[in-house]
This record gives sequence, C-alpha cells and structure tokens, in this order.
Amino acid sequence: MPRITRRAFITRTPLAAQGMLQAAAGMRPEKRTIGIGAARLGEFGPVVDGRILPAHPFDPAAPEIARNKPLMVGWNEDEYTFFGMVNGDLEAFSFDEAGLARRLEKECGPDAARIFEVYRQSRPEASPADLYVAIKSMLFAGRGSLRIAERKAAQNGAPVFLYNFGYKSEYRIPGTGYAFGSGHAMDIQFKFANVAEPPPGEMEKGWPGNRPERFAASFAMAELWTTFARTGVPAARNQPAWPPYTLPERPTFRIDSACEVILDRHREERELWDSLD
Repeated sequence: MPRITRRAFITRTPLAAQGMLQAAAGMRPEKRTIGIGAARLGEFGPVVDGRILPAHPFDPAAPEIARNKPLMVGWNEDEYTFFGMVNGDLEAFSFDEAGLARRLEKECGPDAARIFEVYRQSRPEASPADLYVAIKSMLFAGRGSLRIAERKAAQNGAPVFLYNFGYKSEYRIPGTGYAFGSGHAMDIQFKFANVAEPPPGEMEKGWPGNRPERFAASFAMAELWTTFARTGVPAARNQPAWPPYTLPERPTFRIDSACEVILDRHREERELWDSLD
C-alpha cells in the first residue's frame, strides 16, 4: 500500500473534516500538561475519552486509583545528547554563546534571554553546549518528572521518589569531541547491570564508556530498582538512604558511582520553568 502523507490525507478527506484536521495539526498541549504528555495529530498515544480513560493520569492531580501505590520518577541529566546524536544535530555540541543565543531565540522566542541568563547563573562553569543539553533535557523529561513528583507528593498517599541519573560516560558522540554523558536510554544498561565493554569494532554499543566506576553506578542502580520492586522503597548497599519526595524539601536522589541526596536541586531553573508554564 502506498504511503499517504498527512497533507495528502487531509486533501483527500471530505471538506467537513478537513477543517478539524487542519486545526488539530496546529494545536499545542495546554501549558499545564507540558512535560507530562498530550498526543497530537500524527502521534501515537492514549486518548482521554471520559470512559475508558476518564482523565489525564497526572492532570490536574495524581490518580486516585494509584493513591496507595509508591512511584519512582526521574530523568537522565543529559537526555539530549542521544537525540542530538541520532538526529544529526552536531552543531549543538560545539555552540559558542552567540550560537546558543541564536538557537534559544529560535526555539524559545521571547523567553530565550531569560532562560539563558538563569542557566548561565545556575551553572557558571558549564560550556554553551552543556547549557543547551541541560535546557533540552529539562524540556524533554525534567519538567514532566517534577510535575508528576509534585502531584504525587501532594496526594499524601504512598511515597514518590525522584531521581536524576548522573553517571557521566566519556564515550564521544561520533563527529564531535563531546561526551555522551548521561544520555537518554543509557540508564537501561545500568538498571540491568549490563555495562561490560562491547566487542571490538562495536563501540556504538559502548555508551557507558570504559571507566571502572561504571560498575559501581550500575550495581547501585540495579539494586535500587529491584529493592523498590520488592519493597516499595528503593535502597542499595553502601549508598545513602533515599527519602521520599516531599514539599518544600524536594529531595532528589542523584545516581552515580557514589550516589547523593540533593535538596531542591537547581531551584532557580525549576522556578524559571514554573513561571513560564
């Protein structure tokens, strides 16, 4: 069967439906659901129909059906390195400040200058590329993770545990000198304690890199996940206790070879995004 593009589909659809499809194509999710999912035209996702799925799982609040179920939620610190790599956005990994400013203006419009200022103040030692990766990673997964944690905590039911996966791989993104860091999907290998060096000639499978510290980080993450599955409370030997996410303390468990608990991490950045919602 020949592939039908969205434009072709709309033009072949009766006029009464064309207007609806064209309007849907330009829709954007409500600000309150930014970061926690809202499928748009052409995307695959659940649909709130008021019957099978009566409401968005975390909007306007955490689901009552899961009140007594504990939850883990979080994101990788450098989610965007993966997406920049697979989408060929290699420019992002060599930005100077002028290049970063231009990209933010293109993507964030009138908020660009403020976003740049807050992130520069929050991370004074970061390169422009580091700042862009942090911003894109927050937009992709951080904002939604924080919103879910906040709403689950506000429910005052079973606990919610917020994490950042932060182990830094030295694996270089092909075509750049930029390290993969804590890229999207790398956490999967760590959760399954599968960070052995890849076979010769297959370094594309070597995202975790070769530093020996990766084994300690992997063992910690795997134990945290399996302990949570077994008891509802994540824990790992020789690592600090992981407290539930509460307001206003907002503890985040940063996962690395030596894990740590950080209270209200990157507060200025969180407050920035809250003000833009």
